Amino acid sequence: MNSIFKICWNANHMRFVLVLMTTFLMAIGCGGSDNDSGSDSGNTGRSLTTYYLDSDEDGYGDPNVSIEKNKRPEGYVPDNTDCDDNNKEIHACCSEVERFTDRRDGTVRDNETGLIWLKDANAFGEMSWADAKTAVAGLSSGEKGLSDDSVDGDWRLPTKEEWESFMCRGFEKPALVNANGDGQWAEGDAFTEVISHYYWASNDFSPEKAWHAYMRDGNTYIGFKVYSRYYNVWPVRSDN
Repeated sequence: MNSIFKICWNANHMRFVLVLMTTFLMAIGCGGSDNDSGSDSGNTGRSLTTYYLDSDEDGYGDPNVSIEKNKRPEGYVPDNTDCDDNNKEIHACCSEVERFTDRRDGTVRDNETGLIWLKDANAFGEMSWADAKTAVAGLSSGEKGLSDDSVDGDWRLPTKEEWESFMCRGFEKPALVNANGDGQWAEGDAFTEVISHYYWASNDFSPEKAWHAYMRDGNTYIGFKVYSRYYNVWPVRSDN
C-alpha cells in the first residue's frame, strides 16, 4: 500500500508541476514587451492611451501633437488643453478672443458657448437640487441684480455638459478663467462671489442622485438630490 501511495503522490505532484510550468510559459509568451521606442501595433491585447507633447513642461499638452502608447513617453502628458505650449504662463482654457463679456445688466456672456450666466455666482446660497431648480425657474429681471428683461422660466440650472465647457481644469480654487481668457478668474473679473465648492447641474443620474460641478477642481460628480442640500446654485440661460 505504501508503494502505491507513493506512486500516486508522485504522479499528482508531477502533474501539478507541469501545469504550473505551462501557465508560466503561456504568461510569458502572451505578455510581449512594452517598448516605447518601437511600435505598439502588435500589443493587440492592450488599449493604447493618447499622450500630448508638453514642450514647456507645465503639465498641459499641445492638442496638435500627439502619440498613442501603452506607457507615457518622456515629454508627453495625457492633458491636451494647452493653448501655447511654448509659454509656461499660458496653458489650459485660454481663448484667442475675450472669453467673457460683462453685459452690465447683472449677466455675463460666455463668448465660446453663447450662454448667459448670472454675474453673481452666490446669489442663491445653498439648497437641495429640487429647491435649486424651482428657485432658478422663478428668477427674472429685477431680482438678484438683474436688469436684463428676463422673465420667469428663462433661467435654469446648467447641464453637466455646460459645466464642463464652462470650467477650466487648468486652474484650481476656482477652476475658472478670467474675462480675457488669459489667466485665472479674480473677484469681479467678470463674475462676483465665485465659490470653490459644489454647484448643482440640471441632469439626473438616478431617481435619488443628480450631477453637480466642483468649482475647486473643474470636474463633475454625483450627489444626493435631497441629502446634498448644501450645494450652490448658479443660473444660466440662452442668449435671446
